[in-house]
Formats: sequence, C-alpha cells, structure tokens
Amino acid sequence: MNFVSEKQTGMSLVEVVIVAAVATLVFGALLMSFKYTLDLMNVSRAKLSALSVANDRMEYFRSLPYADVGVIAGFPAGTIPQNGTTMLNGIEFAERVLVDYVDDPGDDVAGVDGNGIITDYKRIKVEYTWEINGRTGMIFLVSNIVPRSIETDEGGGTVRVNVIDENSNPLPFASVRLINNSIAPTIDIVRFTNASGQVNIAAPAGGDYEIEVTANIGGKNYSTAQTYQPTLAVPNPSVSPFAILEADISTLTFQIGELSDFNLTTHSAINDGAFKETYSSLLTLVSSSDVAINSGDLVLADSFGVYENSGFAIVGPFTPAAIESWHSIRIALDSPANTSHYAQLMTEPIPGTYTPIPDADLAGNSTGFSSSIIDISTLDPGVYPSFFVSVNLETTNTSVTPAIEELNIFYRVSATPLSGVNFNIRGNKIIGTDSASAPVYKFSAALTTDASGEVSIADLEFDEYALNFSGYDIATACNSHPIVHRAGFDTSSDIEVVVDRDDTLRVVVTDILGQLLPGVEVDLSRSGFSASEVTNNCGQVFFSGGVPVANDFDLDVVATGYNSENLTNVNIDGDGVLQITLTD
Repeated sequence: MNFVSEKQTGMSLVEVVIVAAVATLVFGALLMSFKYTLDLMNVSRAKLSALSVANDRMEYFRSLPYADVGVIAGFPAGTIPQNGTTMLNGIEFAERVLVDYVDDPGDDVAGVDGNGIITDYKRIKVEYTWEINGRTGMIFLVSNIVPRSIETDEGGGTVRVNVIDENSNPLPFASVRLINNSIAPTIDIVRFTNASGQVNIAAPAGGDYEIEVTANIGGKNYSTAQTYQPTLAVPNPSVSPFAILEADISTLTFQIGELSDFNLTTHSAINDGAFKETYSSLLTLVSSSDVAINSGDLVLADSFGVYENSGFAIVGPFTPAAIESWHSIRIALDSPANTSHYAQLMTEPIPGTYTPIPDADLAGNSTGFSSSIIDISTLDPGVYPSFFVSVNLETTNTSVTPAIEELNIFYRVSATPLSGVNFNIRGNKIIGTDSASAPVYKFSAALTTDASGEVSIADLEFDEYALNFSGYDIATACNSHPIVHRAGFDTSSDIEVVVDRDDTLRVVVTDILGQLLPGVEVDLSRSGFSASEVTNNCGQVFFSGGVPVANDFDLDVVATGYNSENLTNVNIDGDGVLQITLTD
C-alpha cells in the first residue's frame, strides 16, 4: 500500500505576527530617522536663514552714520527700532536690537580713563528668535561701531557709582539702576559693578537722575540704597536726585550689605547661674602636672626660680542642679611676655581619664581657647550636663610664668517668656529730615511679641536698632542694646523687661575688645543709699526701685584680673544706661 504525504506551504499566524512586528520596528525606525532628518534640515535651514538676515542687518547698521547707531527712544538714541519682525524662506524672525557704549581699557591709566570719556565707541547686538516645528531657536551677532573721528561725549556725561559693603570694601557684581523719567526718551539702565565695586554709565545730560543699588550674590540678597525724591514725609532727603552734566562725571557712593534675620524674645525673668574656681590649693585639682598654687594663683611649678616650660591643671566636674543652656567661661589671668595659656573642656569617660569634648560639639576645643572669654553657648547641656576644665600654662622664658587667678563658668538656669509686649524698633540710618528738621529713619516699626514672647523680622538690613517698650523698662539686653545687627549674620536677642519705673540705671560692663563681662561686682552708693549687684551672663546689672533722683552717686566696678573703675557724680534722673570698660 502506498502512502502519499502532503506538506502544507505558507506561514503560521505566529510567524505572521513576528514578521509584522519586525517590519513595524524596521519601518518605524526608518520613518523616525527620516522625520529626524527632515527636522534637522528645517532647523539648519532656519538657522542659515537667520544668519543671512542678521548679516544683512549688521551690514546695514555699519553703514549708518555713527550718530544714528542707537535705538529709537533709547540711549544711545538713534534711528534703529529696538524690536521688529522679518520673513525669509517662509520663516518669521523676531528681531531685537541692543546698543550700548563701551569704555575701552586701551586709554586707561591705573584703572582710570585717561581722557575722562567712557563713551569710546558703541557695541551693537542684533538677536533673532524663531519657532519651527514647536521648537524655538535663537542666534545673535555682536559688532563694535567705532566713530570715524575721535571719541566724544557730546550731549551726554557719565555717572560713576561706587558700591561698598558693610565693611566699606568694594563690592563686585552689585546691581546699579539709573533712572530718569523727566527726560525724553526716559532712562532706565541696569549695570553691574566690576571687581573694584565701580560702574560707569554714560547717559544724556540732564537733571533729576535717580540711582538704586542692590545685589544678589551667590543667591544671597543684599539691602537697597538709593537716592530719594522729596516728598511731604521727607522734604529734605539725605541723597537727592542729581544731574549729569555734559562732558562731566558725577560720582556717588552707596553702601549695602547682605540681609539677615532678626529674632527677639521678651522675658519677665532670666535666671543665671555660675561656678567660680579660685585655685585655693592643689587639692581642688582632679589632675595636674608641673603646676603649683601660689597665693591663690595657678602657676607653673618652679625649681629655685626656674619655671617649667609647660604644665596643666584640670578642675571639675561642674554640674549645675538645673540648667537651660551653657553660656561662657571667663578666665582671670596675668600673662607676662613670652607666656601663654589655653583652656579645654573635658569629659571623664573612664574614671581618672580625661578626654577633650570633640570639635563637632564645641568648635575649637581640640586646639584649645586662648582668650579670656570663651563662648560655650553651642554646647548642648542635654549631651554635656557637666564637664571639667583643663587649663594649660606655657612659657618660653623660664624666669616668668603665666598666672590664672580665677576661673568662672556661666550658664542659664531658666527664662520666662513674656507675651503681648508692645514695642517700637527703629534703625539708626537716616534717609533725610522732615519739615521740622527731625530725622526720618530708614526703618521703623511697631511690633508685638507673640504667645511665646517672640518676634521675627526676615531679611533685615545691617544697622544699630533701638527698642522702646510700652510700659516696661529694659532690665537686661542680651547681648546689647541698642542691638547691633550685622550683615549676613542672624541676630537673636533676649530682653528681660520689668514694669516701668521712674528712675533706673542699667550698667553694661565690657573689656577693651567690647566683650561683655559677666560676674563683675557693681556697687552704687550715695549718702543714705547703697546697692550692690553682680553682672549677669550678658555683663549687665539693673538698679531700680527706691533709687532717688540725684547727681552725686558713686559707681564702683570690680573684677578679678581687671583694673577697677570708679565713677563719681553719676546722675540718675529717668532711665539711664552706663557702659563701663575694664582694662587688664
């Protein structure tokens, strides 16, 4: 029996699907490639067309008389429209023309223009933008237009603006805006200061020019300084609008600084605490080497008048029963020439072993502090409820030794915020005077503390700010009052206020560096009256209640390690403030 087999030809459904998918991918890729090629050709065609238009226009601008090279109703003035449109190869191009004067450094001498003319030549920029296939393109050309004869400032002059920072140093990259709305065409020009903090702007001769200066450098905003038009509120501005004279230079200087935040908290009570180490004997030291106690002073040990080169002494632990924050350390010392000291804060992780607190918790502690006042306010009392202090003494002349007379540690026990306190805050900068010749201040505001006793002012200009409280006297102002608000540094101020009294005296004690001195005894006396207080963490005492009106008070200020101060015939009549500076 013969069997005949049949073999079917053709493709299965799966094969058809696979072939269709492959074909779709191949032809889709080819189509996308073709479309991309067309888009690229269109973009290239548009760019070439724009370049052709730009070159034609630039050649036209170069053919114009020098005096006509400028924009209509602009400066420099000329016959060229600032904005327009043109068509080429079916594409619409938007045209924008900018013209400016250029001060060529070729005629500068030591950074100053040799002939005083900064309008050496003109620079023209022509810019074209277009949209094709939903995409925007842009090109520009720049060319210098030089006068056929010598440079000239006919019909115009120059304003030279110097911008300085809060330390009176030149400020580069500051924005200087020149405005004049009283001439035609009106002027509104923005330029930026150079590395010397200076900018020269050429402008038509005329009066009533205004300047506004500010800056945003590295994302940081700066204050604004400006000229002021006379108004009913300020009829006599400190810096009025000015004139630009033909062939002349008008020079102005403005000072600005980085803005920063201001935070104020009012308190009904601030309680401070302190420890005092007087180095009465070596027994008060938990660890020491090559030191001795001499008449209550910690000194280097000596052998027949020859002192050791170095030594150290550790005291502590200093453990407050209650603490809100650490504040400072004050070291009273005598440091002759060729001697030095430094202090470190230590912990005792293992009994008898002392380790410096890391810099991450107290910056600078690893190398030690050599100043007489040490700020420890950043030290977290939750992490460090107690610590030891190591004082290291050194000399390069073994016939002399430094001497530590006293070690004081200051901290805050508690503070009670006071809400709803009304006050006025006023800066010290003046923008002019009013019709009665009274000063008009740049910043003044009426504020009220919130439920937490706090007030915050964001982006405040650097200045000295005075506070005037309604119904209260300032008993303590930490760190000072008036409050010095520095550029670029946020300010936090704690104010303790008491109910207003008729006659008071607040005494602020500082050293010659302006540092507030805590733990200083202040005595106020006269016939029939005597009061004694010790300065708090902020170096202040406040005398009120029962203080008579008189002009014959004696004031004695005494602190170990400093020369005492005595003032006679101190007058108290109303609320008074005295600042005393102690020398060592």
